[in-house]
Amino acid sequence: MLHIILFILKLLGLLILILSGLILLAVLLVLFVPVRYRGEGSYYNRVKGNMKISWLLHILSVTVRYENEILIVVRLFGFQIMKPKKMDEEMKEAEEIMVQAMEVKEPETVKEARRLGEDVKDTILKDSEPQEPQPSEHVKRMSWIRTLYYKIKKKFIHILNKIRHLYMRICDTWKNMKNKKEEIQAFLTNTQNQKTAKLLFRQVKRLIHHIFPVKGHGTVTFGFEDPGLTGQVLMAASMLYPFFHKNWNLYPVFDQPVFTAEGTFQGRVRLGTVLVIGLRMFLDKNFRVLLKRWLR
Repeated sequence: MLHIILFILKLLGLLILILSGLILLAVLLVLFVPVRYRGEGSYYNRVKGNMKISWLLHILSVTVRYENEILIVVRLFGFQIMKPKKMDEEMKEAEEIMVQAMEVKEPETVKEARRLGEDVKDTILKDSEPQEPQPSEHVKRMSWIRTLYYKIKKKFIHILNKIRHLYMRICDTWKNMKNKKEEIQAFLTNTQNQKTAKLLFRQVKRLIHHIFPVKGHGTVTFGFEDPGLTGQVLMAASMLYPFFHKNWNLYPVFDQPVFTAEGTFQGRVRLGTVLVIGLRMFLDKNFRVLLKRWLR
């Protein structure tokens, strides 16, 4: 009997060890196996492009294509696990929902005019005599115009109130800043805050460098009706050109308006690296204090 109990305990221990190993392996895979992405796009009078995101030797992949509409395909072990979604249809449905949600309440005069038009229509439909007159187009037109007028008026007043509220908030913020001038100066001159700001700058720079594409190439051809404007744009672009000249080529055209572009890119994002960057900031005590103060 004892050896049976010991065998069961040994088996349970072995199962727990295997399960723990699988969990540890899964965590390591999630943390250290990068999510890779690559894509390409072009613009020749219309936008076209596609992007593919994959993880762990394409075990899981997501493909996004755009050509007149957005199409998303999700695959697991090479098998499509979701029906391709057309995002344009979902965006149209979302827009309709937003329009219905933002629709203002109609004034009573508009409702009465609409009810009057419906009553006239019902009366004509119920009357079987052929000589009965049809609903007045003038009544329908005036009802629609009134409805549109009150809706535009309501929206316009709402926008004005928003602008007024925003202006008052800016004024209040400016007054508070003037009142807290000494406090702000003390905050900026604090050595701990300066160290935290430098640390944040380094970590954000490291994060951007990590998630940005590691490879890419593209060409841009541009031109305007005014050759002087083309030269000004080229001069502005030349200030940044030393930073991306290895990956992007610019071709100015001075004799005709034109704009075309095409390019490819690929990169990777490792979750473990992102967590290390975030953890490095969270371990800074002063950063935690400032974060709590900001979240209040």
